Amino acid sequence: MKKALVFALALFLVPGLITAEEKPKSEKTEKAPRNDVHPKPGEYFVDVLAPHLWEGAKSSFSGETVPYWTFSLMAAAAATTQDDKVRAWWLHDGYKLGDWRDAGNEWGEAYMQAGVALALWGTGWAADNQKLATAGEVMMEAEALNGIYTTAFKAMVGRERPDGNGNESFPSGHTSDSFCFAAVIDDQFGHYWAIPAYSLALLTAAARMDSNRHYLSDVVMGAGLGMIVGYSVSRNHDDWPYEKRRRVTEKKSEASRVYIVPISPAEGSEGAGIGVYIPLN
Repeated sequence: MKKALVFALALFLVPGLITAEEKPKSEKTEKAPRNDVHPKPGEYFVDVLAPHLWEGAKSSFSGETVPYWTFSLMAAAAATTQDDKVRAWWLHDGYKLGDWRDAGNEWGEAYMQAGVALALWGTGWAADNQKLATAGEVMMEAEALNGIYTTAFKAMVGRERPDGNGNESFPSGHTSDSFCFAAVIDDQFGHYWAIPAYSLALLTAAARMDSNRHYLSDVVMGAGLGMIVGYSVSRNHDDWPYEKRRRVTEKKSEASRVYIVPISPAEGSEGAGIGVYIPLN
C-alpha cells in the first residue's frame, strides 16, 4: 500500500510540473517559436548531449562547488563516527519503516527518475512547451552525470556494505539519484514542487539504512553529491538555442540537399539544360 502511494505521488509530480508556473527565463528561451521546440530527438542525442555532459561535468567541479564538496565530505566523515550506533538503532526490533522501506528503495532506483525526466522531455517536445523540454533535458543530463560520479566513488572507495553483500557502500547511489532529482525540480520549478521531491529523497535515504544496505555516512555523502550535481547542471545549463553543440546534424542536413539548377543555352545555340548541385561541406 505504501509503495502504491509513492508511485501515486510520483505520477502526481508529472502533471503538476507540466502545469507549474514558469519561472523567469532568459529571453532566448521565452521566445522559442511554436513547432520549433528543442531538443528534437535526432538533434539532441547526436549534436547536443555530449557537449552538454562535458559542460555539466565542468560545472560540477568548478570553483563555486568547492565549498559544497568540502562540506559534504566533512559531513560524511563526521557521520562515520556514528555509523555503528545509527545502524544498531535501525536494526533494533526489526524494520522501522515497515512497508515504506520498499517504497523508498523503489523510488531511489534510477529508472524512476529517468521515467519522469523522459516524461517531461517528451511532453515538452510533443506539446511545443520549451520549459518542459528544457527541464527534462536538464534532468536527464544531471542524472547521467550523477550516476557516473557515484559509480566512480564506489569503485575508488570500495567500502563493504553493512550487510556484507558487496563493496559498493559509499556513497549511496539510490540516495544520490533521488537528491539529484529533487535539486533539479527545485531549481527548475521552485521550492513548492521541491517539497514532495525532497520528501521522497529523504524516504529513500532512510530506507537504505533501514534495509541495512548503507551506513549513515553513505547516505550523507550520497545526498551531498546528488544536490551538487543537480544544482550545478541546472543552473549552468546551455538552454535552447544551444551555444555548445557538435553541429553534426546541421552538416548532415546540408549535405543531404540536392539542388536542381537550370542552365541557359549559350548565345546563338539552341536547347537548354539542367545542372545538379550537391553541397559537400
